[in-house]
Amino acid sequence: MFIGFTDLVMTAVLHSQGLIIELNPLMKPLIEHSEWSFAFVKGLTLLAAWFVMWKHSRVNLAFVRRMALIGSGVYLVVWTVWFVIGSITVG
Repeated sequence: MFIGFTDLVMTAVLHSQGLIIELNPLMKPLIEHSEWSFAFVKGLTLLAAWFVMWKHSRVNLAFVRRMALIGSGVYLVVWTVWFVIGSITVG
């Protein structure tokens, strides 16, 4: 959740200052409409993910922890790849 909300805030702030572009094809139209639209939808998806994890943690906490760690790793890898691609294409 920390990674997701940090990404949400940093993306919205940096985009509003014209310092970055959004490479996620699902989120790009939202942030181009407005940073608030982007933040709202991304925030909702993060809250939905938290809710699902919270509900399932009552049944299988070990699984939720393992999937949260794997998901965090995948999120960071995807973000890093997109950051490098964006740096190469823009810079």
